[in-house]
Amino acid sequence: MCKKIILPAVFVLLCTTILAQNNVAFFEQCNYSGKKSYLTPGSYKGYQMQIDNDKLSSMQIPTGMRVTIYEHDDFKGRSATYTANTSCLTDGWDDNTSSIVVESMYNQPAYNQNDYVTFYNDCYSKGYSQSLRPGTYYGNQLGSLRLNISSFTVYGNLRVRAYTSSDNASGYSSTFETSESCLSSSYSDKIRSLVVEYKPTQPTISYPNNQPGNNYPSNNNSSSYATIYTDCNYSGSSLRLAPGYYQGDKLGLMKFDISSLEIPSNLRAKVYINNEYLSGTSYLISENTSCLSNTLNNRIGSLVIEERSGYSNPQYPQSQDQNVEKVILYSDANFKGLSASVLPGTYGTMEQAGFIDDNLSSLFLPPGYRVVLYEFENFRGKNYTITVTKSGFSISGWNDKTSSIAIYRN
Repeated sequence: MCKKIILPAVFVLLCTTILAQNNVAFFEQCNYSGKKSYLTPGSYKGYQMQIDNDKLSSMQIPTGMRVTIYEHDDFKGRSATYTANTSCLTDGWDDNTSSIVVESMYNQPAYNQNDYVTFYNDCYSKGYSQSLRPGTYYGNQLGSLRLNISSFTVYGNLRVRAYTSSDNASGYSSTFETSESCLSSSYSDKIRSLVVEYKPTQPTISYPNNQPGNNYPSNNNSSSYATIYTDCNYSGSSLRLAPGYYQGDKLGLMKFDISSLEIPSNLRAKVYINNEYLSGTSYLISENTSCLSNTLNNRIGSLVIEERSGYSNPQYPQSQDQNVEKVILYSDANFKGLSASVLPGTYGTMEQAGFIDDNLSSLFLPPGYRVVLYEFENFRGKNYTITVTKSGFSISGWNDKTSSIAIYRN
């Protein structure tokens, strides 16, 4: 008789636990009270939310889940995104939600830094260009590309969702599964925001708990993880990261709030300052750091945790993996000093490339790439074409003389 009672109770407890891990709880009052509903990953218009319109006040969001709320029905109007429990919505969002999108960041395809899309302002891959990695790009983030895209080339298992009526990647969108040599008149020069994302695939690996976005299988060996902390001396809030690629949204509240790191001997961290999209100025950290310098403290917006491996040939920068295809700029000769990883594109200023004007002294160039250096901004003055890695420019006379740059993938 006892077994008959205990087994159903255990079953109910197990189901409740699974429900809490895979669903987001929405409440009509602050502090997780009042009428509530559980929603699995998906898009919910007003009538599908299971709570009344303009009544949402708090949310319980499990680790690895993401919620975007919209001011109006049908995913229109202002939007805001959350990745952690919210006891009471602020900034005018309390009782102001009319549609919701719930996403799971687990079991996503592995992030590969060789996968990106290059967009051009002219048809047939001509004119101004800029490469974007997987992510969401609002109108202000597109810069010169906003309302100025006519073609694009996809590298990797990616697709593009384009929005022509919204600057915040909401509302109706059109999906492009392959490269477009010349967009139709319905989309050419009309894209206001976009999403670069991986094509849906059946997951073939499992991810460690609480580690969304990495691309290594679960491992109980503590040396397979790095730990980041919000305070010096390995204190404050912390996040354990397996090898993988972490844009700012995957760091959550720790974005731009990292002060110390624990790095096991078999790993290293490549950190990007003032940038949450794994580009721009970066630094390598290969050992425990109890307190970051002023250059890095509370300035890390995205990072890569990687296993130690590099080029055996000393003439190449030791910090780069042989399988990585990207151009790397350095402020000093022999691949030293400040560095920036730059995707194909045309950059009218070095600031646009995440680098410093008149400060280029060496660069790493993967096979199949071509770089053109320009003496002045906006591709003016003398130019110098490079097709191989350069450890220095003293012979050519181009040391610290580059003010704009164009990078092409042949």
